[in-house]
Amino acid sequence: MGLAACNNSGKNNNSGTSADNSQMEEMNQNNAESQGEKALPPVPADAKVFFKNLKDGQTVSSPFKVEMGAEGITVEPSGEIKEGFGHHHILIDEGDSMPSGEVIPDDDTHLHFGKGQTETELDLSPGDHKLTLQFADGIHRSYGSQLAQSITVHVE
Repeated sequence: MGLAACNNSGKNNNSGTSADNSQMEEMNQNNAESQGEKALPPVPADAKVFFKNLKDGQTVSSPFKVEMGAEGITVEPSGEIKEGFGHHHILIDEGDSMPSGEVIPDDDTHLHFGKGQTETELDLSPGDHKLTLQFADGIHRSYGSQLAQSITVHVE
């Protein structure tokens, strides 16, 4: 999956206080339950996601390979909502994470890997780009900042 151009809006989805974020997460959770969806599964305490082959501040030439890692949680295709499972998304220039429970959009700056993929190739315009690896449950609901990692890459 490649991306020909990138929106460098500098948008940050992490506005507000942690109390505001907690209230937002609770509202998302209650909304999902009222619509008959299962609650967002809890995140295992030791779970984390990370970029396997890229480091913060690294210079890359486009297109470049991205390898996505996960520990303490299992990568599987989207569909079912199961505790301890989910799949990767990459947010491009979209902040440090999405609020827990929020469904991740599917567009040019929110890339979905719902088949359980753990690597991809990105083709970004020259300049600095923030990449955020965001893990989500089977129906693309974000696990929030606990299962997110952000780095900045410089594209030549």
